[in-house]
This record gives sequence, structure tokens and C-alpha cells, in this order.
Amino acid sequence: MTNNFNNPLKLNIKLMGTYINITIYDYDNKDIIDEVENLLHHYNRIFSMYDAKAELYNLNKHAFNNEIKVSDDLFNLIEIGKYHSVDSNLNICIAPIVNLWNIGFSNNRVPDDIEIRKALKLTNPNDIILNSSDKSILFKKEGMQIDLGALAKGYIADKIKEYLESKDVKSAIINLGGNIVTLGFAIHRPDLNFRIGLQNPRLPRGNHLLDLAINDMSIVTSGKYERNFKQNNKIYHHILNPKNGYPIETNMASITIISDKSIDGEIWTSKLFAKSYEEIDKELMKYNDLEAIIIYDDNTIEYTKGVEKYILERDQNDKINWNLW
Repeated sequence: MTNNFNNPLKLNIKLMGTYINITIYDYDNKDIIDEVENLLHHYNRIFSMYDAKAELYNLNKHAFNNEIKVSDDLFNLIEIGKYHSVDSNLNICIAPIVNLWNIGFSNNRVPDDIEIRKALKLTNPNDIILNSSDKSILFKKEGMQIDLGALAKGYIADKIKEYLESKDVKSAIINLGGNIVTLGFAIHRPDLNFRIGLQNPRLPRGNHLLDLAINDMSIVTSGKYERNFKQNNKIYHHILNPKNGYPIETNMASITIISDKSIDGEIWTSKLFAKSYEEIDKELMKYNDLEAIIIYDDNTIEYTKGVEKYILERDQNDKINWNLW
């Protein structure tokens, strides 16, 4: 396909509870936008826990003491999620707790201790029984539900990137509600860099504390400022502690993971949220393709050593945010 960076193909839709923006810079066949949108709806029909027509919704409703055969995509993501949910801030069985709080919805509330203790009994990932031979799943306890909200966007973003690569797209950016994947280089920019800004948690969206050049990689941020509500002068955010059922208490405002695969960014932003910098650095030293950036409530920043090569220096004429990538 001929270069199209002066008139890129764009998809902007609201789905999966977020705004999705995809821009393709080197492709002329507009049909690819419809195909990508169809793929997004396809994955939403698999991973949504709120859509009554979705596969995960059906699993949650019928899997107690009943083996439910599921698609490869749903089985694979639940298998990944279960593995990383043991003794972790990531827990795909946290749905009963999430549903009590309903943070991000108009009926959010602070549940009482009795409700939380009861729901916590339904959040043991070892109570998910996976049968890889026939891709079936069973829940050992009545009332269990799986929530893949901490993983699905990363999995889907990787799948969309794979699809675009199969169509020989060489330059694109995929933004699933702040979960960003870049394909190739930014051919529409003289320096060929996709510029990604990290949100200042204390200012309105679009104000950045740090600017990064991320090419052919993923960047995922998890922040407690994204969804919250205030009651009796106390702010409750949406990142819940699976051990006690309450929002995690921390001075960490956000954690960002730079990785090759977006699913890895999803996993590690969840697993490492609220950990100390020392713990995060020690954990990520085991991996060659993972870097972390931590922003604290007072806007101080810490990051692992490999982040330095991604940081873009601003000159005095640079604006604090960009309208385009």
C-alpha cells in the first residue's frame, strides 16, 4: 500500500466501557477500518462480564458445578489470569467485590464489612477448574464470577496489532482507553517517534508529566485517579485489594509498564501496583523486555534504568500535550 500519513485511516468508537482510537498511517484500503471494528466487537462479545450476549457473561452465570466449554481466546486469557492471580494484587476472581463497590457507575457505594467478608470467600482463583483437553471451565463455589477487565484490553490490543501486521500494515497506533500499542515507526513524524505522554494525576486529562518515544511496543498505565468517588470526605478508587476487599492504600498514583506485548503490561501494572520501587525494580530485573515508571501522589517520578532511552526531552517551545501521536 502507498504511504497515507497525510490522510491516515482512523477508527474512533466507544466500546468496552472506554474510548477506542486506532490510526493507520500507511494503508489506503478503507475496508480495514470496518474489519478492525468488527474484530473489536467480536472480542467484546467474548470478554464482557456485563453484556448478556457475551461468552464470559454466560460462563459466570452457568459454570458453578457445571463444565462450560469456551472459545480458545476465553480459555487462554482465563488460564493466563489464573496463573498470575495466586497471591497477587491481580485476581480475576475479584468480580464479587467489584460488583459490591460498582466504582465507575452511578450506583457506586461503600459496602459494609459483612458484605465484603462474604464476597471474599468467592475470590480464590484455585476454585476455577480448567480442563485444557476440551477447553472447559468449572467454578467450585456458587456465586463465583470472573472479571477480565484487568487483562482483556491488553490481550485485544495485541490481537489487533497481529491482525494489522497480517495485512502488511507497517505504521499504526492502537489506543484502547489509554492502553497503547504502537506498530512500527511513526512515519508521519520527522523523527519517526510515536510520542506518548504520561498523565499528570493532579491535572485534567491531556496534561503530561513525562513524554516517551515508544515504537513497535506497548505502554500500559494503571492509576487510582482514573475511576473513583468521594463519600464522607474520603476518596475511594477502583483498584481493589483482593485480600481485604477495599481500595489499595498507597501513595502511588500510577504505574506504567513498557513492554513488547500489551498483555504483559496489563499483568504487571496490576501485580506491581502499590509495591515499593525496590520491589518493582527487583522483580523486573528478571525480564529483559519490561520497564516501569511510577508516579506518586506528589508527582515525583521513579523509573527503572531502561526507561531512560525512551524519555523525550522538551524544548521551551514544546506544548505539554499533543493533539496527535
